[in-house]
Amino acid sequence: MNSTHRHIHGTTLLTNTNVNSDSNDFNLLWSNNHVNTKVISSLRSYQRINHFPRSCELTRKDKLYKNIEIMSHRNGIKNFSFVPETYIMPKDYNRFISNQYRHRGLWIVKPFDLSRGRGITIIDYSFKDTKSALKENVVVAKYIDNPLLVNGYKWDLRLYVLVTSFNPLVVYLYEEGLVRFATVKYVCDRSRINNRRMHLCNYSVNKSSPSYIRNSDPERENVGHKWSMSALLNHLREEYLINTETLMAEIEDIVVKTIMSATAQMLPAINCFVPHNQNCFELYGFDILVDDKLKPWLLEVNLSPSLGIDSGLDSRIKSSMLCDLFTLIGIPIVDPTVFNFNKNVRRPKSDIPRNRNSNININNLSSDEKRLLKNTMDQNQRSRGFIRIFPTYLSWKKYSSYLDNINGIPRGSTIPPFYVKLIRNYNYLLNDHLFSENSSFYMDISRQDRYERSLKDFKRSLNDNKDSGQTTDMSKLKKTIVKYLNDGYVFSNLQARQTFALYLTYISALLKKCALEKNFDNPSSNLVLMFLIKASKNLSVPLKIEVSKSSLSNKKAMEILQLLESFLLKYNYDTVMYLTPETSKNCLPHKLFNLFLTHAGKEDIEEIINDSKHNCLSSAIHPVNDIKNSKSLELKVWK
Repeated sequence: MNSTHRHIHGTTLLTNTNVNSDSNDFNLLWSNNHVNTKVISSLRSYQRINHFPRSCELTRKDKLYKNIEIMSHRNGIKNFSFVPETYIMPKDYNRFISNQYRHRGLWIVKPFDLSRGRGITIIDYSFKDTKSALKENVVVAKYIDNPLLVNGYKWDLRLYVLVTSFNPLVVYLYEEGLVRFATVKYVCDRSRINNRRMHLCNYSVNKSSPSYIRNSDPERENVGHKWSMSALLNHLREEYLINTETLMAEIEDIVVKTIMSATAQMLPAINCFVPHNQNCFELYGFDILVDDKLKPWLLEVNLSPSLGIDSGLDSRIKSSMLCDLFTLIGIPIVDPTVFNFNKNVRRPKSDIPRNRNSNININNLSSDEKRLLKNTMDQNQRSRGFIRIFPTYLSWKKYSSYLDNINGIPRGSTIPPFYVKLIRNYNYLLNDHLFSENSSFYMDISRQDRYERSLKDFKRSLNDNKDSGQTTDMSKLKKTIVKYLNDGYVFSNLQARQTFALYLTYISALLKKCALEKNFDNPSSNLVLMFLIKASKNLSVPLKIEVSKSSLSNKKAMEILQLLESFLLKYNYDTVMYLTPETSKNCLPHKLFNLFLTHAGKEDIEEIINDSKHNCLSSAIHPVNDIKNSKSLELKVWK
């Protein structure tokens, strides 16, 4: 379906047609602000929205601290010591006045609900001229005056945390983040507490500084005043010999505990206003500061973290993150204008495939429980750059003690007991069926290599620049796969389509290069066009092919390139929405295949096709709903 965007009071509607501001005919509603509960409660099963009710319990600074404080009193203060001593004004004013003289240090004052560094001031213990400000709606926190410096500058981390469900609680952390630097070298000097560009790392504060350096080369991730997280971790490990694995484990700990602290306060509203379990998801921006003792501190949690693009590095990280986010949540391909009138509209099936996880006993589960388990498994299969940090087997063992043994709600909840009984909690159901140690869905692999590798190594260049070590490893990998194929193993339907999609991506890059170089004699364009005319009919939503009848020209080449990109978009949608990973004994091992898919170039895929005894990717161009019965199209290799 074609999509259009409409901006309505800070909200973006992704729809298949133009809609009025009061229309409910959309697939995805993306808002930078909180959404009215009337809108949420009217959502249909296929609709998605990027906020949960009561997200302010995490993103308002006063509520965030209050919720963490409640959890710490019930579960041990030492387990929740990742926020500095904080006072909520004006109600804590007298307590703050009586206690602050003991510290004789600096304090940071932040408004409850402002972002981008607005309204933030730093005061010392005398604060002679600021007493009136402390009687407004602000939080006053102990200033961390010993930050870990890089090249003399203060920095903080922006992490992207995705919550797909609060009941059960499912939390993902994106494998890449951003590091933001202040533009003035840091000194702990009370006479310079008003220098915001020394003490604050916000981009909005530092971008107008004459010292601010923008990263003009996205391939170099440790240049200027904004780095990638992986570049920082590599720098800390290599230059300062810091154990970055321990540091990231502590940061994960902060993320899970922070989300848990607000869960109990959000569940009543979620239970009341969200009609379907999959309607809501939320992307939070966690800001983390690390001190010179390598202790990470939570600064704040941001609602709708900025997706603005300031540099090539911004574009690479944020665009990859958003693509992976939409892939993970899974937006059903449903035309909202006909949904109410056509009961046979195509929707993902709700039954759990029995061969997906042989350890799941679904006989005694309700239809809602079956659907919940399937959705959770499907999202995890599509997680790509997002790393599930809760629940896993190890994280469940670590954090389940914070949950009530009976209702599964975090201990420390202020929810009235009679209301707790109305909330059916699925945390224990999810753990018992999916994340136990004996489950085939069990996953607790080392994640440090994903955090520390450079983004450019993961989103590898299509120029196929490989060093000799990579070529040797790839050669062994290809020989192993060809041996499997010649011994009777095959690409599963899903593996074949994923490989073919990657191959078409390389072809798209080749066509673009030829068009830019005005190389119209390249025969690939006509081959691609012939393929698109045949294969587009097998899409769930057929692609209309219209190309000018003129001889090869730059215009025609670009038209074919656009058609190929449109085909890829719909092809990948079909793959994600209608195919599930097979567990057949004669399929290529998943670990081997994933390793190949990560490193394979255009020539590598061609070599696999040519060296195998049969057309190993023939199922890649079959209709997704009739793979077994479709006639094979011959897969041509385009040079």
